[in-house]
Amino acid sequence: MRRIISKVVQKLFGRNRKAAEHGPHAPKTPKTPAGPPAPVIVKREEHTLSRSRIDEDALKVLNRLARYNHTAYLVGGGVRDLLLERPVKDFDIATSAHPQEIKNLFRNCRLIGRRFRLAHVLFRGGKVIEVSTFRRQTGFSDEDDLLIKSDNTFGTPEEDARRRDFTINGLFYSISDFSVIDYVDGLADLKRKVIRTIGDPNIRLREDPIRTLRGIRLAARLGFAIDEETRRAMTVHREEIWKCATPRIVDEFVRMLNQGAASASFPLLAELDMLQGLLPGLAKAYADPAIRAEIQRDLESLDAHQKPQGGLPPGLALAVLYYPLFASAVAAAGADADRGRIAAALLDADLERLKFPRAQLEKAVLLLAAQQRLPQPPRRRGRGGSVASRPWFAEALTLFEITQADTPEGRATLRRLRAQAQRAAAEPRQREDAAAVPEAPPGPEEAAAAEAETTGSGGIGRRRRRSRRGKGRSRVRREEAAAAPEEGGEPGAAAAEHPQPPPSRQPHRKHAQPPDADRPIDPDAAFGDRDTDLEPPGGESAEERTD
Repeated sequence: MRRIISKVVQKLFGRNRKAAEHGPHAPKTPKTPAGPPAPVIVKREEHTLSRSRIDEDALKVLNRLARYNHTAYLVGGGVRDLLLERPVKDFDIATSAHPQEIKNLFRNCRLIGRRFRLAHVLFRGGKVIEVSTFRRQTGFSDEDDLLIKSDNTFGTPEEDARRRDFTINGLFYSISDFSVIDYVDGLADLKRKVIRTIGDPNIRLREDPIRTLRGIRLAARLGFAIDEETRRAMTVHREEIWKCATPRIVDEFVRMLNQGAASASFPLLAELDMLQGLLPGLAKAYADPAIRAEIQRDLESLDAHQKPQGGLPPGLALAVLYYPLFASAVAAAGADADRGRIAAALLDADLERLKFPRAQLEKAVLLLAAQQRLPQPPRRRGRGGSVASRPWFAEALTLFEITQADTPEGRATLRRLRAQAQRAAAEPRQREDAAAVPEAPPGPEEAAAAEAETTGSGGIGRRRRRSRRGKGRSRVRREEAAAAPEEGGEPGAAAAEHPQPPPSRQPHRKHAQPPDADRPIDPDAAFGDRDTDLEPPGGESAEERTD
């Protein structure tokens, strides 16, 4: 009976309870807010980044920070280029250690920066490894102006990755387990070969408008496409770039010319309507198909002449860019026109807003004006020497090779100028070699002739008068007159009657020099630190790096 009653009660009240829990009037459980997605961690066996391609000094810094319980990652373009198997220019490191803690670990470390302190660890040969503390992006004080003016707040690795510009630059490499950490889907964009901002491009490009030029440069150098949404934001906010400091714009523009992708960068600048704002005169000429073809040809030759470890001087790159416009202006002005004035007027008018350094502008004007003189046949040397001996000749020759050596006449002139340069470089060495060769000893015939010349016909050798230190000519004559024999007297009688005081002999003194003048200069001592292997005070050795 009890079983029957319990079953009836369970059927009646059990259904009501389930209906109350799952019915339309059931209480809704609050949903927990979804946090940021977990990072993608690629283990060592799943990626191609090898420690053998990482700079040894960068590994020393990473291992030292990890040994002292600090999180340390290789970050930025270094990880991107290593994954793409491209040569790496800079190895930058981000860490949880604060700037002063970094300085305490590395004795040859210098802290730089005012707004945000960065650590530069110095090595031999001028190598610098930049180490920064993890940062996070702060809020904006003005909704209309999103320009970042304060970026000096420490943060976590994820916050540091999300504050960066493009997804392919937000990848980290961990030295502790040799894995690649991706917080921003950068690995997927690397595979798709796409340049995409981290977050909303309309906000990220206004935070730091220089990112527009940087994105164009990266797309041209890597051969990547720009994401459609990012491309639209670049066009809409192209005038925001003038909110940045002019030296930053100039620096990014020079990098665009000097990283081997200038010929691919300028079509992108024209497509995104940025060339008109940066270089209005060049943009107007670039619209002409004939001049555009000449500019692209010169830029392709400029890319081919770039050095592996550094670009050409900025003044030379600027002269290459403006040579087609300069040649057109000279042809319109006539052969007797002052080419220096034409070049100066052209560059000053077009670069008025960009404001290149005056030294770079003057170098570009000088190289452009020198192109008139190079094709001319060599003239008789004047007081100034040949053209090849001028300090600007090497860069002027490079400009001629880039812009005018594509014709038979240009190649013949180039061969003549190179031979002239070789002769000018060999002349100083020949003069030095001639001065350094000792005179050969005289032969027996020359020695006999010289002896006969000195003895004369009477066989009595003529006495050579040598200058004596501390004695004038008149004093020497008086001593000789006193020592000469008189008529009927003996030699030295006059000298005995009038004795002369002995000449005072002063020791020959050399110029005073400091005691360490001959000691070789120690380059490490100039930094106040003779230990550049960066071993800690305990003397631990760096870990072996073997894959």
